[in-house]
Amino acid sequence: SESRKIMIEPHGGRLINKELPEREKQRILEQNNEFEKIKTDSETWKVIKNIAFGVFSPLEGFMTENDTLNVLEHMYLENGIAWPFPIVLDSSQDEVSNLKEGDSVILTDNFNNPIALLNIKDIYGYNKKKFAEKVYGTLDKTHPGVNRVFNQKEKLIGGNIYLLKGLPPIFPELDLKPIETRVLFKARNWERVVAFQTRNPPHLGHEYVQKAGLTFVDGLFINPVIGRKKPGDFSDQVIINAYKALIDNYYPKNRVVLSTFETEMR
Repeated sequence: SESRKIMIEPHGGRLINKELPEREKQRILEQNNEFEKIKTDSETWKVIKNIAFGVFSPLEGFMTENDTLNVLEHMYLENGIAWPFPIVLDSSQDEVSNLKEGDSVILTDNFNNPIALLNIKDIYGYNKKKFAEKVYGTLDKTHPGVNRVFNQKEKLIGGNIYLLKGLPPIFPELDLKPIETRVLFKARNWERVVAFQTRNPPHLGHEYVQKAGLTFVDGLFINPVIGRKKPGDFSDQVIINAYKALIDNYYPKNRVVLSTFETEMR
C-alpha cells in the first residue's frame, strides 16, 4: 500500500536543522567579540549538537519556562507534542545579569571557543527539588541525574540555537545525522525499519528481539547510547566492538545500520 511506502515522519512533523550556512557562520564568528559569552561543558555541547542535527526534533533550542513546566507536569511541550524530559540550559545569576529576552549570546566550550549562537526567549528561575522529583521520582543525590540537577546553576535560559562548531564525534564512522540515516534507508530501499536503542553490549535477549524484528521489516537500525555513564556500566568501545562483531559475522548482510547516539545517561 502507499502508506507502507511513506517513511515515518520526524517527531513533531519536521526534521530540525540548526546548522548555519558557511557564509553566515563566518559572519557571526567574525563578530564574535561583539557578543556576550556563556561557557558550557562538554555534555551541554552534546545537547547543542543533538538539537542542531535534528536528533531532538522538534526542539530548536533550549526550553522556555512554559515548555519546561509543561514537560515536568504533563510530559508535553506547550504546543501539545509529547516530550518526557526537560532540555534546559543552566546559567548563573552573574552570567545573565546583563542579558534579557531578545538578546543573542555566544555559547562557548571550556576554552572559550564559540560553539553556538543562542537567541534568548526567556530567562527564568526554577525549583531544583521539584525539577528532580518530577523527572526522577526521587531526591536521592546518589542518583546521577538528581545530583546533576542540584549542581545546576540557579537560572535557566530558553531560546533557539544555531550551531557554529560541531563536537568531534567519539566514533566518526558511526556518527550519522538523522537526515543521513533517512537517505541511507532510502538508498537501501528500506520501506519499513525497526530501531533498537541500547546502552549495553548485545546479549541473547537483545539478539532474539532484534532478529525477530527483522522478520517483519526491511532493516534494523541499532542506536547505542555512548558518552558519560554511571559507575559499573560497560565502556563505549566494548559496546561498539560487540555490535560490530555481531553485524559483521552473524546478522544478514546489508540489513543492519549501526549509528551512535552521544548523550549523557540521565
